[in-house]
Amino acid sequence: MSENNQIEIDEKVLKKLNIDELTHLFMDNINEQNLKLIEGIESLVEENFEKFKNNMKYVIKTNTEVQIKKQFESKIFKSKLMFSKADRLKLFTKINDIKNIGEFIANKMLLYRAVFPDEEFKIHIRNILKSLKIISNKLSNAVKLIGSDLSIARDVCEEIKEERRKMRKEEWNLLNRLYNYDMDYLSRTFLYLKELIDNVMMLADHIKSFSEYIQFLATKYLIFD
Repeated sequence: MSENNQIEIDEKVLKKLNIDELTHLFMDNINEQNLKLIEGIESLVEENFEKFKNNMKYVIKTNTEVQIKKQFESKIFKSKLMFSKADRLKLFTKINDIKNIGEFIANKMLLYRAVFPDEEFKIHIRNILKSLKIISNKLSNAVKLIGSDLSIARDVCEEIKEERRKMRKEEWNLLNRLYNYDMDYLSRTFLYLKELIDNVMMLADHIKSFSEYIQFLATKYLIFD
């Protein structure tokens, strides 16, 4: 077992899984890493720097999804599916993009360690992270519903978009506070907190875009229901 992959999945188990099962496992794996990222940022807010650092490193180093991806790619062209193979591959790629964004954010956050300016700022950060956790979990559920109930998957994606709108309000609250602090206090801290907000919203935007793609699939394939 490599240092960068502390948890490996039994290859024999993976080979027995069908395309739907591999997609669900892949989504679970990536969502778990996403939640670790969010938990790590929450730890930074609480000034638990050790847990923050450990969670960021976990997101960067964990790569069990590579095993799942290899199995998926080896089976996709041999499988008979309701969805086109192109749609399945795009779906899988969008899940993988969550990992790439999370890894990017974790690396950026480890470059510096900021102390948050005041309790009000922390409250808004916690609110935005709470919403990010909600839409991450809802997206995971929507992906799992694709193979069984596209209509419900479409409704879950509407909930994601609504929660994302709430995040936009919190984003402006945070930016308004950030830009009105005494500039003598800020410098690298300002840049770090600004990028933190931007990066959290970038991840939220990807989840929203992903949910819209699921809704597109629902519209495209609901004729088969």
